[in-house]
Amino acid sequence: MFPRTAERDVDATLISLISESIILLKDQMKKYFPSINIETYDWVRNPFSVAVDEVIGLTFAEEDNLVSLKNDRTLMLKFKETALNKFWIYAQAEFPEISIKAIKILLPFFTSYLCEQGFSVVTTIKSKKRERLQSVEEELRVSLSTIRPRIKHLCTKRQAQMSH
Repeated sequence: MFPRTAERDVDATLISLISESIILLKDQMKKYFPSINIETYDWVRNPFSVAVDEVIGLTFAEEDNLVSLKNDRTLMLKFKETALNKFWIYAQAEFPEISIKAIKILLPFFTSYLCEQGFSVVTTIKSKKRERLQSVEEELRVSLSTIRPRIKHLCTKRQAQMSH
């Protein structure tokens, strides 16, 4: 579930605590959202492996898009080599109705990526940089930001220190 966290050397007690939290979260999700049937969304996970007549809740335009998408060999190859979210964004140009529906279904799951990334950053900060840590909030803000720094631009604005 959390590949970046799995790459880190994390204490076993922390992993068991995370596992318990996820199990509790799963139970709470079932409590608050009991009507969600994940098999209904198999077409989102793999649009090439489902029968279109078995998919429930699609409009005629979405169903037509799904049939056309299923028969597109170029998209089938693209599906095999890209991540699921990127595939649906790529397919949106040709099949907007079904792609938008899939993206709306996937959106809550991909927002958990920032949570995973934040957890990974915090475990690194807490273990390796603890003695030099000034502010966790600032470290997290920089680590999770999608804005890339313009280092060369910043360097040209400052003069190198002259020797005395």
